Amino acid sequence: MKQGPLPKCFDARKACVKELELSGSVKASALSRLASVVSCEDTTISASLRFLRDEQRRFVVTVDVAGDVGVRCERCLDIMPLAVEAHSTLMLCSSDEQAQQCPNQYEPLVYTGEELDLYEVIEEELLLALPVAPMHEAMCIDALPELEATPIVEDRKPNPFAVLANLTNDSNES
Repeated sequence: MKQGPLPKCFDARKACVKELELSGSVKASALSRLASVVSCEDTTISASLRFLRDEQRRFVVTVDVAGDVGVRCERCLDIMPLAVEAHSTLMLCSSDEQAQQCPNQYEPLVYTGEELDLYEVIEEELLLALPVAPMHEAMCIDALPELEATPIVEDRKPNPFAVLANLTNDSNES
């Protein structure tokens, strides 16, 4: 098992044949799509990837990633810390057709080149693990400054149907 910084690219098929396991870290700033969504200065993402072949001799990669990032709370709009974890099992597919036939227990990963971009795999898993609308667990809305309550003054206009009401009242009296 390899420890330390993870390589950016890796020959996944050979690793599956040899049943290798990689564990290490990646600087979150090296993951451009993740860095555009979260606040991650000096954040390190830890990852563990296990390459193997299943009973049907398919190439499989188990991915475990974890890290602490900063996300914007949707209530108060402040940056809040968030621990993100993702666990998935990917099947390496050589084409889109093979990916469509991927068994349910695996997520398809189309991999056509010589080397797999490990950073891209890690980044994808983290992005999928992020909540759609992150919010503080406690009500953070109280931290917002109180807005002065201004009374709403209704501008009453005459009801255009009041004339009809008068006509029906007049016809009832006759």
